Amino acid sequence: MKNALKRNFEKGQHIYVVDYWGTNKGTQAFEERATILEVDEKKQTFIAVLYGDTYQTYSFMDYGRLIFDDQNEAIEAADKLPKPKSTVYQLISNRVYKKLALGIDGLYTDGTYDLVVLLNRGKYVSTKEIGKSLFLNEFDARKNKNDIS
Repeated sequence: MKNALKRNFEKGQHIYVVDYWGTNKGTQAFEERATILEVDEKKQTFIAVLYGDTYQTYSFMDYGRLIFDDQNEAIEAADKLPKPKSTVYQLISNRVYKKLALGIDGLYTDGTYDLVVLLNRGKYVSTKEIGKSLFLNEFDARKNKNDIS
Protein backbone atom coordinates (compact mmCIF):
# COMPACT_ATOMS: atom_id res chain seq x y z
CA MET A 1 0.00 0.00 0.00
CA LYS A 2 1.17 3.50 -0.76
CA ASN A 3 0.65 4.60 2.84
CA ALA A 4 3.16 1.99 4.03
CA LEU A 5 5.92 3.82 2.21
CA LYS A 6 5.13 6.98 4.18
CA ARG A 7 4.87 5.24 7.57
CA ASN A 8 8.00 4.92 9.71
CA PHE A 9 7.97 1.85 11.92
CA GLU A 10 10.20 2.12 14.97
CA LYS A 11 11.22 -0.16 17.81
CA GLY A 12 9.03 0.32 20.88
CA GLN A 13 6.02 1.75 19.01
CA HIS A 14 2.57 0.47 19.89
CA ILE A 15 0.35 -0.47 16.97
CA TYR A 16 -2.85 -2.41 16.44
CA VAL A 17 -2.96 -5.53 14.31
CA VAL A 18 -5.71 -7.76 13.03
CA ASP A 19 -5.23 -11.30 14.26
CA TYR A 20 -7.53 -14.29 14.86
CA TRP A 21 -8.71 -16.23 17.87
CA GLY A 22 -10.94 -19.21 18.42
CA THR A 23 -14.49 -18.74 19.66
CA ASN A 24 -17.25 -21.21 20.33
CA LYS A 25 -18.39 -20.57 16.73
CA GLY A 26 -14.95 -20.95 15.13
CA THR A 27 -11.89 -18.81 14.53
CA GLN A 28 -12.48 -15.20 13.63
CA ALA A 29 -10.60 -11.93 13.24
CA PHE A 30 -10.29 -9.27 15.91
CA GLU A 31 -7.92 -6.44 16.80
CA GLU A 32 -5.00 -6.68 19.20
CA ARG A 33 -2.47 -4.18 20.52
CA ALA A 34 1.13 -5.03 19.69
CA THR A 35 4.58 -3.59 20.33
CA ILE A 36 7.26 -3.40 17.66
CA LEU A 37 10.43 -5.15 18.86
CA GLU A 38 12.65 -5.05 15.79
CA VAL A 39 12.55 -3.31 12.39
CA ASP A 40 14.32 -4.49 9.22
CA GLU A 41 14.30 -1.58 6.75
CA LYS A 42 15.95 -3.62 3.97
CA LYS A 43 13.32 -6.36 4.04
CA GLN A 44 10.57 -3.85 4.91
CA THR A 45 9.43 -5.99 7.82
CA PHE A 46 9.15 -5.75 11.59
CA ILE A 47 8.65 -8.16 14.45
CA ALA A 48 5.93 -7.36 16.94
CA VAL A 49 4.84 -9.02 20.17
CA LEU A 50 1.14 -9.68 20.83
CA TYR A 51 -0.47 -11.11 23.97
CA GLY A 52 2.87 -10.74 25.78
CA ASP A 53 4.34 -13.93 24.31
CA THR A 54 3.40 -14.23 20.63
CA TYR A 55 5.85 -12.88 18.06
CA GLN A 56 4.84 -12.20 14.44
CA THR A 57 6.76 -10.75 11.50
CA TYR A 58 4.75 -8.23 9.48
CA SER A 59 5.38 -6.61 6.12
CA PHE A 60 5.32 -2.81 5.86
CA MET A 61 3.00 -3.38 2.89
CA ASP A 62 0.26 -4.68 5.20
CA TYR A 63 -0.17 -1.25 6.79
CA GLY A 64 -3.84 -0.39 6.39
CA ARG A 65 -4.81 -4.06 5.97
CA LEU A 66 -3.43 -5.92 9.01
CA ILE A 67 -1.50 -3.09 10.73
CA PHE A 68 -3.00 0.13 12.09
CA ASP A 69 -2.13 3.08 14.30
CA ASP A 70 -5.68 3.37 15.61
CA GLN A 71 -7.63 0.69 17.48
CA ASN A 72 -10.92 1.64 15.82
CA GLU A 73 -9.42 1.19 12.35
CA ALA A 74 -8.19 -2.27 13.35
CA ILE A 75 -11.63 -3.18 14.73
CA GLU A 76 -13.26 -2.00 11.49
CA ALA A 77 -10.83 -4.07 9.38
CA ALA A 78 -11.39 -7.18 11.51
CA ASP A 79 -15.16 -6.76 11.27
CA LYS A 80 -14.92 -6.78 7.46
CA LEU A 81 -13.39 -10.27 7.39
CA PRO A 82 -15.70 -13.28 7.03
CA LYS A 83 -17.15 -14.72 10.21
CA PRO A 84 -17.29 -18.48 10.82
CA LYS A 85 -20.15 -20.15 8.94
CA SER A 86 -20.69 -17.11 6.69
CA THR A 87 -21.18 -17.44 2.94
CA VAL A 88 -18.45 -16.17 0.62
CA TYR A 89 -18.13 -16.20 -3.16
CA GLN A 90 -14.93 -17.20 -4.89
CA LEU A 91 -14.12 -16.25 -8.46
CA ILE A 92 -12.10 -18.98 -10.20
CA SER A 93 -11.52 -19.02 -13.96
CA ASN A 94 -14.37 -16.60 -14.56
CA ARG A 95 -16.84 -18.74 -12.57
CA VAL A 96 -18.41 -17.80 -9.25
CA TYR A 97 -18.48 -20.48 -6.54
CA LYS A 98 -20.54 -20.21 -3.37
CA LYS A 99 -18.58 -21.44 -0.36
CA LEU A 100 -18.73 -21.46 3.40
CA ALA A 101 -16.07 -19.65 5.44
CA LEU A 102 -15.08 -21.96 8.27
CA GLY A 103 -12.92 -19.35 9.98
CA ILE A 104 -9.75 -17.30 9.86
CA ASP A 105 -6.24 -18.63 10.43
CA GLY A 106 -2.71 -17.26 10.46
CA LEU A 107 -0.03 -18.35 8.02
CA TYR A 108 3.48 -17.30 7.11
CA THR A 109 3.99 -16.51 3.43
CA ASP A 110 7.35 -15.33 2.11
CA GLY A 111 8.55 -14.80 5.69
CA THR A 112 5.70 -12.55 6.83
CA TYR A 113 2.48 -13.17 8.70
CA ASP A 114 -0.83 -13.19 6.84
CA LEU A 115 -4.41 -14.06 7.65
CA VAL A 116 -6.26 -16.57 5.49
CA VAL A 117 -9.89 -17.58 5.13
CA LEU A 118 -10.49 -21.30 5.64
CA LEU A 119 -13.12 -22.57 3.20
CA ASN A 120 -15.34 -25.66 3.29
CA ARG A 121 -14.12 -26.63 -0.23
CA GLY A 122 -10.79 -25.93 -1.87
CA LYS A 123 -7.72 -24.26 -0.45
CA TYR A 124 -7.50 -21.46 2.06
CA VAL A 125 -7.42 -17.96 0.55
CA SER A 126 -5.36 -15.00 1.73
CA THR A 127 -7.41 -12.10 3.04
CA LYS A 128 -5.50 -10.04 0.45
CA GLU A 129 -7.88 -11.62 -2.10
CA ILE A 130 -11.03 -10.09 -0.61
CA GLY A 131 -12.46 -7.90 -3.34
CA LYS A 132 -10.28 -9.56 -6.00
CA SER A 133 -11.11 -13.28 -6.11
CA LEU A 134 -12.98 -13.68 -2.82
CA PHE A 135 -16.15 -11.72 -2.12
CA LEU A 136 -18.51 -11.32 0.80
CA ASN A 137 -21.59 -11.07 -1.39
CA GLU A 138 -22.71 -12.57 -4.67
CA PHE A 139 -23.42 -9.22 -6.36
CA ASP A 140 -19.79 -8.07 -6.04
CA ALA A 141 -18.50 -11.45 -7.24
CA ARG A 142 -20.69 -11.41 -10.34
CA LYS A 143 -19.90 -7.76 -11.03
CA ASN A 144 -16.17 -8.52 -10.87
CA LYS A 145 -16.68 -11.57 -13.10
CA ASN A 146 -18.38 -9.37 -15.70
CA ASP A 147 -15.63 -6.74 -15.42
CA ILE A 148 -12.96 -9.26 -16.42
CA SER A 149 -15.00 -11.03 -19.11
